[in-house]
Amino acid sequence: MAEKDPIDRISASAAAQSDAAFAARVLTDLPGVPAPGTLEARILADFEAVAAKRKASLWALVLRPARRLRDAVWPSAPAWKPASVFALSLLIGLAAGTLVPASALTSVTSVQDETVAVDTVPSLEISGDF
Repeated sequence: MAEKDPIDRISASAAAQSDAAFAARVLTDLPGVPAPGTLEARILADFEAVAAKRKASLWALVLRPARRLRDAVWPSAPAWKPASVFALSLLIGLAAGTLVPASALTSVTSVQDETVAVDTVPSLEISGDF
């Protein structure tokens, strides 16, 4: 294949630029076509009808308490943010429960039997020494 002559390439480029300039000039000279008021009103009415159907659906009634709870926990946040924070705190709690040695939770009495702090009955004497 023979390459094009540089003069032919320049003239083709100039023609493309003049075509682009012509198209831009023609498009800017065209008047805008406003949408009729009836079309705008019909589009807005259809949008409102779809929104009303969504609010009245069974799925919306089921999700409404979940959305209220989500807004009470973290207002105007996507649902994944509070869920991810809860999952992270759950993982931290599970890791701490797994990694903390049991000896930290136990107390040694004078008889040398170990009782877990969670299993002991709390005793508080109001008249006793604090």
